[in-house]
Amino acid sequence: MLKDRAFRSLWIAQTVSLFGTQASVVIIPLLALGALDATAFQMGLLGSAESLAVLILGLWVGTVADRFPRRAVMVTANLLRLVLIGLIPLAYVLDALSIPLLFALIFLVGALTLLYESALSSHVVSAFDRSSLPKVNSYMEGSNAVSEVAGPGLGGVLVQFLGAPLALVADVCSYVVSTVLLLGSGEQKKGEEEKDSEEATDPDEQESVKSVLSGITWAFSHPILRPVIVSASHFNFFTSLFFAVYTFYVVKELGFSPLLVGLASAAGGLGGVLSAMSAAAFMNRFRTRLLYTVSLAVPAVGAFLIPASEMTSSTLLQFLAVATGQFLWSFSIVVNLVMSETIKQMVTPTHMIGRVTSAMRFTTLGFEPVGAIVGGTLSTLLSPTAALVIAASGLATSIVWVISNRHLGTYDVNAAEPVTAGDSRA
Repeated sequence: MLKDRAFRSLWIAQTVSLFGTQASVVIIPLLALGALDATAFQMGLLGSAESLAVLILGLWVGTVADRFPRRAVMVTANLLRLVLIGLIPLAYVLDALSIPLLFALIFLVGALTLLYESALSSHVVSAFDRSSLPKVNSYMEGSNAVSEVAGPGLGGVLVQFLGAPLALVADVCSYVVSTVLLLGSGEQKKGEEEKDSEEATDPDEQESVKSVLSGITWAFSHPILRPVIVSASHFNFFTSLFFAVYTFYVVKELGFSPLLVGLASAAGGLGGVLSAMSAAAFMNRFRTRLLYTVSLAVPAVGAFLIPASEMTSSTLLQFLAVATGQFLWSFSIVVNLVMSETIKQMVTPTHMIGRVTSAMRFTTLGFEPVGAIVGGTLSTLLSPTAALVIAASGLATSIVWVISNRHLGTYDVNAAEPVTAGDSRA
């Protein structure tokens, strides 16, 4: 794929954008703490701003992504994020920075990030052959895995040497580079844009576009996408429960230093990168339901390894257990994400991918705040160890939605004819 100039430009643009986004995850909170002396409650509010944007505006954002040319939407989203992030250091210089302003800007950036991702999913289908989607999505998820580990670290380094306001200026530059690269990426396949236009002018479709609920209605009526969405929502609830306790557990219960915590996260990043390199090959070799089920089950194994580390008093063995758990988790999750993205792109009409993407994000992310609250509550009422065991057990049960679905049992992303929503066999 890297020999394809159009893909190379798009992939690098996405990677640079992801690094900018992940760096700001650290830079903005550090700015809030240092410049505004934010309280724990205020930090929690800032941390929830992006998720709230997805929950409140997610379905509407998907409709916007489907109404306009996808690459133009991506470029616009980048430019608007550039401006919004740039307003933060400007407000700092003008002594106008405040918690409400930061919350509003993070909220809007979160909505624009979802808009960008919704349009990206559609653009990939329009710009590349469907047979290459597993490889394309593998590269994209590989960048995501690396950025989630290295991005915050880069943000911390920038704050250390430049200060938080100037670090955000560097973040702005990442969106500039990403936008330039996007403008150099490939066009839609010949005839695809005309096809999208024809589909969008269909009277029934026009009626559907008027409703922001069209994406979620279509997704849940689809016999292949429905178990994918439900299993992801189930999995995300217990993932959020798990990670609400994880950092406290490894620091307070196991006594890990910041260095060990960072190294364990790095093991997860390595797992994600290796997974991205092999996900397409796995998808070619194994049946879809089998591989999807395994990709949900293995993270549960990794999750159990972490509280199981208490069985030894050796710090080295405890670290190895936690690092192995992180590695298995990330390796499997990247395979799962590549499969989910590919299945969605395969079965969804191109002119609806934006809405369906937003609907899936809206549904699956909606359970995360609840999971985090439940995790903190269980950790307080029971113990951090018990909370982690409950979370791992919950993760293991997410496979139920997949193994019980007969449609996924006969579907293969590499061979099967997609089943459409409303199919009489559903």
